[in-house]
Amino acid sequence: MQQSAKSDVPYAWKPLVVCPNAPMALRVRSALEEQGFPEVCLVSQYPQAGAIAGLVARQGSNVCFLDVASNPERALQLISEAAPLIPVVALNPGNDADLILRCLRLGACEFLADATSEQVGAVLERLTRLHAKAEPRKNGSVCCVMPGKPGSGASTLATYLAMEMKRSGISKVLLVDTDAVTGSVAFLLKLKSDFHVGDAVRDWQRMDDDLWGRLVVPYHGVDILLAPENPATRVAVDQRVAFDLLTFWRKHYQTIVLDLPGAYSPGLEFAAVGDEILLATTSDLAALHASRRTLECLEKVSVDRSKIKLVVTRYPSSTGLKREDVETALGLEPYALLSNDYDAVQAAVLDGKPVDPESHLGRSIGALAERLLGKQKAARKRSTLFGLLAHRS
Repeated sequence: MQQSAKSDVPYAWKPLVVCPNAPMALRVRSALEEQGFPEVCLVSQYPQAGAIAGLVARQGSNVCFLDVASNPERALQLISEAAPLIPVVALNPGNDADLILRCLRLGACEFLADATSEQVGAVLERLTRLHAKAEPRKNGSVCCVMPGKPGSGASTLATYLAMEMKRSGISKVLLVDTDAVTGSVAFLLKLKSDFHVGDAVRDWQRMDDDLWGRLVVPYHGVDILLAPENPATRVAVDQRVAFDLLTFWRKHYQTIVLDLPGAYSPGLEFAAVGDEILLATTSDLAALHASRRTLECLEKVSVDRSKIKLVVTRYPSSTGLKREDVETALGLEPYALLSNDYDAVQAAVLDGKPVDPESHLGRSIGALAERLLGKQKAARKRSTLFGLLAHRS
């Protein structure tokens, strides 16, 4: 009998269920499983404001079943955030015409009063017809690199980390410079292009493979989208654009590294929907003070603190604090310590090449890439976590 209730739903749906009502959540999940969708992301509490886009991106979800009865005002806010990204099916066992109208105005596309297998199947069939040409998402990982304080080496880290990811065996790597003021990636690698990230933002609605191929610059097997050459060029990114661009990039690349400006500049929209954030800071007091304020700024836009990884650059420093002091100051354990290797960076910049992988800094970034890719050996876990400095004579 259960098999006969299953509808013919060919599209590869990845449902997200946001439902504080536990009995309703159980019925929806059971109905989805009967319809052949065992991979259901179930969230038992309403996400914080601004957080649902990141949740959708991390899970690769393409339809949201949302309980609008438990807290209508909170649910309506979530509909306004989620509807521009994915179809929203409102779950409402009542018959409140005013609530239904408000949900429709904010973008909900379907309603379910009782989440039976047949009703859920019918909803998914209708959505499948509406999205017949859509393709399932491929989930490339997105690593955002941003400075706790300007001048902390975030752009250097982003640039050479992307190169190391490629060297570590990732076949498709994308590096994006979103900092229109400094444009550091082009400087570090001596690159020029007629196109930049602003063009991708402007043309995101008509983005396809042909257009994308004209925007990027290939370098050592890595595709690079540069920042504008003119620092006065303003690149405005809203959450919808950030989400759609990242969705496009995830389909084409295994790893995407974003070089983001500071927390008070445009680019936070990418951080909100990325998978992890490498927060670069030096260990001096001024940088730690600024980094603490940056962490507060990220929390205000609902960036999940668990995906923030602290990277201490130019370590050790004669004027900086020790690792334990950095952790105390920021309340965040350092994820990696990168060598203070001025000569290696200068040699790489002069040649417009990636940093020497055998230099102290090169080995540090190599160890960081291995950890991000999950390639660390268990026996090296402790030493690599806090010993990325590679002091060798």
